[in-house]
Amino acid sequence: MEHAKTGRPFISIGELLVECIPVEPKLRICEEGAIIKTASGSCGIVACAYARLGGNAAFFGKVGRDGLSDFVYGALKREGVDVSHIVVSDEGQIGLSFVEYLENGRNFQYYRKNSVGSRLSPADIDETFIAGASAIHYAGMLLEVSPEMRAACQECVRIARKHGVPVSFDPNIRKEVMGSDEARGRLLEAIRSADIIAPTLDEARFVTGLDDPHDILRELHAWGPRVIALTCDANGAIVSDGKQIVTAGGIDVPAIDPTGAGDTFAAALVYCVLQGYDLERTALFCNCAGSLAVTKQGSIGRALPSSAEVEALMLQNPCTLSLF
Repeated sequence: MEHAKTGRPFISIGELLVECIPVEPKLRICEEGAIIKTASGSCGIVACAYARLGGNAAFFGKVGRDGLSDFVYGALKREGVDVSHIVVSDEGQIGLSFVEYLENGRNFQYYRKNSVGSRLSPADIDETFIAGASAIHYAGMLLEVSPEMRAACQECVRIARKHGVPVSFDPNIRKEVMGSDEARGRLLEAIRSADIIAPTLDEARFVTGLDDPHDILRELHAWGPRVIALTCDANGAIVSDGKQIVTAGGIDVPAIDPTGAGDTFAAALVYCVLQGYDLERTALFCNCAGSLAVTKQGSIGRALPSSAEVEALMLQNPCTLSLF
């Protein structure tokens, strides 16, 4: 696989959103109060995280001509992401997301039905652009956003595989849309078509029906992915290349906001694979990157760590590493 510092871009594919987060963490969506407007969308965060780590990142998606689309477009550009292949369309406005922090985790409320981002379609794809990537990335939720978005993602994967471009996939499972056999089938096919995946341990258990992490890794490798990371929230992560397994323990950091932590981890995983890092360094680098992302509120332009910050934390030997 190709080095991340070459001219070939890592392309993250998806839907951009405006996310509104409460200034006061206890504020509920139904209550009056101050919010912070931030650029978001899982795959947009991945692109920005990759750029912050020093990689050549690009984003492929669709925005409108409304002011909020301009805001998000500008945010990605300021983060160093190549936005030249973002389609600017008259088909609608960018979607919105509101978040509240509950005792049992975050709750999101979306206003994205028929959003301009969900209207990305195969007709928008520049095959030369996708074929020239160092790797591409997308998330499982996109397969259920709209038929057009699903077809666009699947076509990008087809092009990538045709041209030997590695595919990164974040299952990003929303169980509420996984009720049909068709949706589950699309998810499993996406995993089988990927080279790199980074599900949570719970997602991996849901997909495989297995419980033990090592059994899960063997099963998922048999499906096709070459590099797999099982993220375990505050308890670290388990990374495998099919030959070795490295378990990285949790890192003790002040957890302010988990938004973007999984996306940062996914970006770091692709970055490490393209850099050619060994598995132990990969596990430590990704674990540190994901942990740093939770120490500030928000994500794009606010909380995503730089490579220097990740390296500084790595030097502190912040977690245990076990090799199997």
